[in-house]
Amino acid sequence: MNPYHLIRNTFLLSCLFFVTGTVTADDTPQIALPGYQAGAGITQKSIHDIMEWALKTYNTPGASVAIIKDGEIFLAEGFGIRNTDTGAPVDNETLFQLASVSKTFTAAAFGAQVDKKNLTWDIAASEVLTDFEMNLPYATKWANGTDFLVHRAGFPAFSGDIFDHLGFSRNDIQHRIRFVEPAYSFRDRPAYSNIGFFLAGEMVAQAGKGSFESVLQDSILTPLGMENTGKAEQLLNQGSNDNIAVSHIPKDNGFKVVPHNLSKVFVAAGGIASNANDLASYIQMLLNEGEFDGKQVLSPETITQIFEPVISSDISFSEFLPIDENSGFDYSPGWGVYHYNGLKILEKGGALDGVRTLIVLVPQEKFGIAILSNMNLTSLPEAVRAGLLQQMFGQPGEVDFQPEIYTQSTQIKELFSSIYQAPLPNKKLSPEQINAFVGQYSSDLYGVWEVARDDKEPSSLVLLCGPAHYRGTVTILDEKTLGIKLPLVLNIMQEASFEISEGQQATSFTFDDQKFRRLPSGQ
Repeated sequence: MNPYHLIRNTFLLSCLFFVTGTVTADDTPQIALPGYQAGAGITQKSIHDIMEWALKTYNTPGASVAIIKDGEIFLAEGFGIRNTDTGAPVDNETLFQLASVSKTFTAAAFGAQVDKKNLTWDIAASEVLTDFEMNLPYATKWANGTDFLVHRAGFPAFSGDIFDHLGFSRNDIQHRIRFVEPAYSFRDRPAYSNIGFFLAGEMVAQAGKGSFESVLQDSILTPLGMENTGKAEQLLNQGSNDNIAVSHIPKDNGFKVVPHNLSKVFVAAGGIASNANDLASYIQMLLNEGEFDGKQVLSPETITQIFEPVISSDISFSEFLPIDENSGFDYSPGWGVYHYNGLKILEKGGALDGVRTLIVLVPQEKFGIAILSNMNLTSLPEAVRAGLLQQMFGQPGEVDFQPEIYTQSTQIKELFSSIYQAPLPNKKLSPEQINAFVGQYSSDLYGVWEVARDDKEPSSLVLLCGPAHYRGTVTILDEKTLGIKLPLVLNIMQEASFEISEGQQATSFTFDDQKFRRLPSGQ
């Protein structure tokens, strides 16, 4: 089962508690927004106060913030520590992974190709991509870039995210996507899909006659002077720049540095890095109808298209106030859209191992925010953006959102902690029973995976996935079930159920809703 599905289903059982949860009076002083006064506006000092409060309240090492006010850069600054092992500070040039905030750049790059008349918003993907096929012929014929950019192509939520680590080329992945069985009817409802954004990025690449990264560079990054923005895998590993926010998770009342989870092929979905200075220019362009420094980077028509809601969505567990049952929530290309006090808000968040990001636009007021943080599962970005929105556009007498945001954040972290606790094996197997799992297995979607003896501990098993032999740890749960944990922080142990007849080798197993069948020896 996809971990997202497990987390979401467990969360839904607790939704009423989250929505109606209360905060005691004793807690309020610690979590109230500093200097809260709805509609009073912001100053450089008030932002500093809010950021210092947020880092402490949400136990986050560091963050970087860019704010556009009245269409002009109001602030681009760093706060806190970028690396707790060294104590190095965050500044406005510190590079952060953007995670899914990258999706907004994919929508912008797609729009740039529309402006060049290399694409249209409704051109069928099959007319642009060679060897393109979806699981159903109807979707193959009609799926277009807009479908991918608003998550309505029918792909199961978060399906295929592991592709970034299996070692397949982009062409291989594009071919294998035909084996992803739909979760919903085509265009029936949205389901968050990184596969869809990968395909949108490949449409951009094909239309621009380059790689997704090169077309993005030429059409968006270079015109905006975003010299420190690009593929995270390259920027964070180039060695010439150590001003990088490392990823952190909580440990022993402090922090632990963990490796960056780098998107190698799903760059269009979550593989870009940037800093506060560059993002300030990007937001400024979006809020000024595509114009930047006297140049029209995107046409006003394309900006309108990107900002226009396409399909309504349920509000998920990851959304915080002011998003609620009264705000609405829709997808536009690359963005989520809701309303607050009569204003249309566009927002996109991102999360990877030890990273949380958020970008917010208020087009009517030419106001925008980017918040980048280097901590796992922190709700700092949502708390800060809610505070800034209330300070700027709140109504007199409006209740401070922070107590409810803090309560929801606490409950979500507790929920994730309980889900991440791995099950323990319930029995000890004989060597013959363990050996029954060993072998190579193949699925149409994910290729060849191997259950093998651990070369360091021969009595244990490992899972080697795809051409890259991406290595998962294995817990033997019983004679027909293995627990698989892939080497990511934001992951949980998932069960792989094997078909095994007594005294025989396994013939197949099911993992992540995919059927893997044993290959003959030597194949």
